[in-house]
Amino acid sequence: MILNSYGDMAQHLFLRSRNAELQQNITTLSEEFATGKLSNLTERLGGDFTYLADLENTLNRLDSYMVANSEVQLFATTTQGSLDKVQSQVQAMRNDILTLSPAIDVANAEQFGSQAKQRISSAISLLNASVGGRTIFSGTATDTKPLNDTGTLMSSILTEVSGLTTSNDIIQAVKDWFDDPAGFDTVMYNGSTTSLQPVTVGEGEQVTLGIRADDDNLKHALQSYVITALADEPSLGLTGDVKVDIVRQASSELTDSVDRLIELQADVGFIEGQLEAVNTRNEASKTSLSIVKNNLVSADPYETYTRLEEAQTQLEGLYTITSRSSKLSLLNYL
Repeated sequence: MILNSYGDMAQHLFLRSRNAELQQNITTLSEEFATGKLSNLTERLGGDFTYLADLENTLNRLDSYMVANSEVQLFATTTQGSLDKVQSQVQAMRNDILTLSPAIDVANAEQFGSQAKQRISSAISLLNASVGGRTIFSGTATDTKPLNDTGTLMSSILTEVSGLTTSNDIIQAVKDWFDDPAGFDTVMYNGSTTSLQPVTVGEGEQVTLGIRADDDNLKHALQSYVITALADEPSLGLTGDVKVDIVRQASSELTDSVDRLIELQADVGFIEGQLEAVNTRNEASKTSLSIVKNNLVSADPYETYTRLEEAQTQLEGLYTITSRSSKLSLLNYL
């Protein structure tokens, strides 16, 4: 019979090596159990990190889309809020005039004219609104308030209609000034003539919020107010009948403005709906891809705990064997 035996030094080295190996396994498994992440991704992925890298890139891209989406949503909400207030004020004035028509007298006409001046200031303030330090209706010049004040507007209009005595001539002069590039666009508008560029908010999804304060629909609302306001301008020396006729005709202009503003609101509302739908898709994609990534890089808690228990048991057994081996001697045996 051939007996194989190991010297004391070889046995000592073996036990010490095994002890270090088991302790390292316990440390690694404890870390995996605590963090839920695999310590050796190379083994799990077979050395190919391409798929994992693609997942991470896609998730990062989705995060960027969601940030951009949130910013545009805030911009759209603020835009819609300003348009809603302007539209409701225009509609309110239109309704007030129609309620009194055809019994409007000179006092009513002058009162509507005074109210129109106040509403011009309110509309200009709303169109000069900003969010996050950027003005909304200035095109790409987001650091600039798009419109000058009411005083600038009315003084330019008064110069334009000075000397005119009929309501038709006055109203046409106001319309011509608003249509003339040297009129409203030069005197009142300070923003850029370039609209904001489309923003990518999802995979293959772009939205554009390009409404500027020099938009014809917004200019028409201010134009309607200005026409009404001229009924309360003593410097023009208008007769009572002309003042009344100006206000009556202004009601038709205000009605047109209401319709135009509602169209703008519908356009912005469509964009808001699009942003919400895209954001929902982005969140769903991020959730599903995150699950796939976690399945790749995460350690199974049950399996990890089982292996940890096994390693601890083996280490305890090794300590027992080492302790007993150290007590063996011929003298004790005899």
